[in-house]
Amino acid sequence: MLAVILAAGQGLRLRPHTETTPKTMIKVGGKPIIVHILESLPDSVDRIVVVVGYLKEQITEYLGESWNGIPIEYIEQAPLNGTGSAIHLIKERVSEPFLVVNGDDLYSKEDLTQLSQHPLAMLVAEATGPAPSSILVDETDGLLGIETNLPADKPILRNTGAYMLDMRFFEQPLHEIIVHNKTEYSLPHTLIDMAQDLTAHVERATFWCPIGTAQELETAEQAVSTKGSQCTAR
Repeated sequence: MLAVILAAGQGLRLRPHTETTPKTMIKVGGKPIIVHILESLPDSVDRIVVVVGYLKEQITEYLGESWNGIPIEYIEQAPLNGTGSAIHLIKERVSEPFLVVNGDDLYSKEDLTQLSQHPLAMLVAEATGPAPSSILVDETDGLLGIETNLPADKPILRNTGAYMLDMRFFEQPLHEIIVHNKTEYSLPHTLIDMAQDLTAHVERATFWCPIGTAQELETAEQAVSTKGSQCTAR
């Protein structure tokens, strides 16, 4: 199975940490985030693609051509216009269901292995508000959509940035969103569009550490040092 790691972003919210280091190369527990991610990939992964961009040389030089015998290929995303666009860069390199994970989040191997059992799926984390949105599911954990304008005390399901996709993703028009006054093409919104006509599963994470801010980096350090305590979902 192919695993795709999205590691092209600039990590603006993590500055000054990311002024000279790509966010996936920031160390947590003494090793780069991307190594934690590689260690969490399911055993069925036999190919890896890392989508790079900002300070890409640091990633490619550190990892090289393979990891634990699994070949690694690098694809540069330019311009940086969203996770949906990043996935379209691998279209000619895949013919079966594949795993996608953010390059700045920590996951458990067990959760990603469970996620990989489905052709279309999203990994979510249970949390409480306040939050801008929550993933909506049906009674069988099927993906329904996104709910916004949530009350502060409402339990929510946060998208963790881990997905299973198949070739049908490339047939779906990419969903446009506006981020910092520019158009981007969103992977999760496109998957939600697909779920209106297709079955997409929602898997619940037992462990997830987003690392998008300095506070989240500190929380991740604590979670890794205590070997598995849960991080705060963003």
